[in-house]
Amino acid sequence: MRNYTYTEGGVFIANKDNMAEQYGIGQYRYPHNYELVGRSITVEAEGREYAIEFTCRCGASLNGKKVECEILKCAPGLYFARLGFDVAVIDLNASAATLILEGEIIRGVFKGAEGAVAHACAGDEMVDTKVRWVLGCGRYLEQRFISADKLLASWSPRDEKRDETSYRAVKVGAPYFLVDMKSDILKNVCAPFFTDHVILLQDYDRCMAFGCVFGKGFDPIMVTGYAKFID
Repeated sequence: MRNYTYTEGGVFIANKDNMAEQYGIGQYRYPHNYELVGRSITVEAEGREYAIEFTCRCGASLNGKKVECEILKCAPGLYFARLGFDVAVIDLNASAATLILEGEIIRGVFKGAEGAVAHACAGDEMVDTKVRWVLGCGRYLEQRFISADKLLASWSPRDEKRDETSYRAVKVGAPYFLVDMKSDILKNVCAPFFTDHVILLQDYDRCMAFGCVFGKGFDPIMVTGYAKFID
């Protein structure tokens, strides 16, 4: 029996498409990637070391602690990984990684990689960027960057309700920016009501984003979106 529905906006899986239901914004994400499975990486940053071992397709070890793992491949040699409730952007090309561990952004390089340079703080490079990340049929997150640490965020279908929220951004290397955004969610939008944290690796060359939505009362949701620039 057919379980998908055609609309003017596209095709969606009906039983996963309710507003604020967690699969609604995640059903179009790219498939998981397993190229890092079996690989161990030690990241050095500010005199500290962080050991990551990708042990299997859905598990990893972070500083000796077993965590759930989901990985999206963003570009050749560039990966966005969810490690439990933490995040790692693994940049094999630059021998560098940016970690977000318990809310702390850690920019480091692979241990033993001579000449490697850590990813840089984006500063105000995001200012005046206005983009809608489309996450599925009629589902999107809008971001309007107004300063180096503030943006206006809104979710479909209530895109007229723009909330000022804080963010941090790391320049992973042109054209990639890792955006860590806090979020207070309204009722009746496409994200789960208790969403409080969104992390997206944004590719402004191919106009794609890869990331994860976190919040209370639901499992983290991996998402993939494409960009629509707005006025």
